[in-house]
Amino acid sequence: MSRVPFFTHFNEIKLRFFFFSLSFFSCFCVSFLDPTCAVFIFIKPLWVELQGPFLFTHPLEGIHASLLAQGLIGFLYSLPFLIYHFWCFMSSSLFLYEKNALSFLLLLFSIIFGSGFSLFYLVLLPLLCKFLLGYSSWFAVLEPRVLDYLLFFIRVFGGLLSFLFTPFVLFFICVQLGKEPKDVEGIRSWVFVLSILLGGLLSPPEVTTQILIGLGLYFWYEILVLSLWVYWINLKSKK
Repeated sequence: MSRVPFFTHFNEIKLRFFFFSLSFFSCFCVSFLDPTCAVFIFIKPLWVELQGPFLFTHPLEGIHASLLAQGLIGFLYSLPFLIYHFWCFMSSSLFLYEKNALSFLLLLFSIIFGSGFSLFYLVLLPLLCKFLLGYSSWFAVLEPRVLDYLLFFIRVFGGLLSFLFTPFVLFFICVQLGKEPKDVEGIRSWVFVLSILLGGLLSPPEVTTQILIGLGLYFWYEILVLSLWVYWINLKSKK
């Protein structure tokens, strides 16, 4: 098998990045047809609970919020195109079983991302907004800034994605390092303690929530161990 020059790969990356940028820019421009609707898509969960207007405290804040919302829409709609180009670039240099594994991981990534965003937008975010509004009273009324809320939306959703995709990143690292399931199982007690400590650090000062988050982190560790066992059993059976 002959080696392909480095600049050939670099030119392919530039070409695929150009097509992705073109799809992103197209979605971004389409959202300009109704910038108010683009912003309202993201602020709707809080607006339904608040039933009041959002604030602009700077003349340029409305433009910044609108551009941020349109950029988010452009990224979400062009993400499948990015995944496709990543698969096309990587699959040409992989063996058949590696290509099947990559296809499975990208499909799983797409399913988790789509279901995670739907769960976050339709269920978790409205519940979180309702919980936060519960602290309003006659002397402290929430008057949210739209740009602050959009940044809050990105931070919370980014945290949720990090939580969902941590096992897959660790699985990829373990496979690349050649770690067997027995090696990962040997640190189960340390992972349990670390999960409880992280649950206490990442959650509010309430014992039940801390325990639930800690058990959720530990649950991902067990999923990682199970995935490694499935991977190694399939790999040995093929050999």
